[in-house]
Amino acid sequence: MKLYGLSYTSRAQKVLIAAQYVGVDINVEEFHPRLQSEEALAEYKKKNPNGLIPTLETPEGYLYESNAILRYLGRYNDKANIYGKNDFERALIDQYLDWGVLTFEPVFLPVYFVSLGYVPYVKESFENDLEALKKCLRILDNRLKQSKYLAGESLSIADISIVSYLAFLFRFIFDEKFLKIIFENLSW
Repeated sequence: MKLYGLSYTSRAQKVLIAAQYVGVDINVEEFHPRLQSEEALAEYKKKNPNGLIPTLETPEGYLYESNAILRYLGRYNDKANIYGKNDFERALIDQYLDWGVLTFEPVFLPVYFVSLGYVPYVKESFENDLEALKKCLRILDNRLKQSKYLAGESLSIADISIVSYLAFLFRFIFDEKFLKIIFENLSW
């Protein structure tokens, strides 16, 4: 299989980690839509009409949207058991995949963009964004007090997805001072 995208992004990383976990070989074609010629982008849009990344080329066809790709990989090898062992676990996994995109990512991205200098620092906005991020981290913390992983006692694609966001925070943003502020009153 082939993944079109940027291998260092959280969305590509979660796909690559899940693929490795289920034993699927994926070759990455480093691809940035904004850096393509009009012809190359038009050709790529035959694979993904949104023109966004990542896109997975499978034997059956193309898949886009990183969480859809994760679900595909999660079902690829039942023995790996990363898409839950029953309907309730799969629902929890879907819940945290959706939560990651709809709740966590919208508070993660403003902190990420300001911290890396992509958008200007505005103290009040940044402090509000940090509070929203801390609230999300508390939600994760509280969930992980109930079970070893987000959907129970086994690693799932939900954990892989959330960790892909957290890895960026730890790699590029969180220094010791920042960690003290963020993880105040968290148990992990």
